[in-house]
Amino acid sequence: MSANSARLLLVDDDPSTIRIMGQMLDAYPDQRFATSGEAAIVLAKDAPPDLILLDADMPGMTGFDVCEVLKSDASLAHVPIIFVTSHDAPALEVDALRLGAADYVTKPLIAAQLKARVRAQLRVRQVVKDIDRDCRAGKLRTWPVTPAKPNLLIIADDLSGIQLLRRTLENTGTLHFAGTSEEALRLARSYAPTLILLDTHTSHNDGFEICAALKAEVALEHVPIVYIAPAADVDAEQQALDLGAADVITKPFKSVVLQARIQSIIDTVRRIEAEIHAIVQYWQTVDTHSLQTTEREGKHPL
Repeated sequence: MSANSARLLLVDDDPSTIRIMGQMLDAYPDQRFATSGEAAIVLAKDAPPDLILLDADMPGMTGFDVCEVLKSDASLAHVPIIFVTSHDAPALEVDALRLGAADYVTKPLIAAQLKARVRAQLRVRQVVKDIDRDCRAGKLRTWPVTPAKPNLLIIADDLSGIQLLRRTLENTGTLHFAGTSEEALRLARSYAPTLILLDTHTSHNDGFEICAALKAEVALEHVPIVYIAPAADVDAEQQALDLGAADVITKPFKSVVLQARIQSIIDTVRRIEAEIHAIVQYWQTVDTHSLQTTEREGKHPL
């Protein structure tokens, strides 16, 4: 999705914050603004945006209220929401993600971080648009179905970190562990991961190189990668997101936040699958109908 075609909705009760966000995201000229939750809902229904940046703490209708209303609307449920808030509180972040938010960014805003996270969310939506475009052109696509218990490929090279990740995610899916890029690629080809968690950055394993190697695999092109950064490093975060990572979580992290973020991405994968399968089914029906009409009119191409 090009920056010129993406429609953003910026929501904050503080006009100066909206102005700052708008300037940071000036590469996206199609921006709409709302200073209340009620106005945001009206604007979203009037012209569905591609992405919403939403303040959590607003008088009257809070961001959480807005998120709940939007996610209950079938025509808007697919729109990714990034919470933008001054509350760096794990409990609130978990609540936002469980309501269906795609991301949670804290103030004061850092331009590079905000831009990278906006690009990451728009990239996810572009997958659906690409499938629809291909189907319109007659190129029907197949798409995998996430199993009831998703496969999580965890790439880590630190024993204590591996143990923490195992405890945190053991109920989220079937866990597969790899310590190197080669082992990760072998397991990925064998088990078709729903999500890849990359927690490695040592002298022996460069996380960026592993991320690039995974994204170079055609079969893994759309598998979300969650990169765990070795420290709160905005440059590293931006690099990982621009390489194609779906999310970046910095150490030290709260287990409950990691679990919520991973579950949120898995839920997004399932929603996208449902959208894509519906698109493919629609175009298959259209093609079948067209063929039947052609046969009745004696215009069968064969």
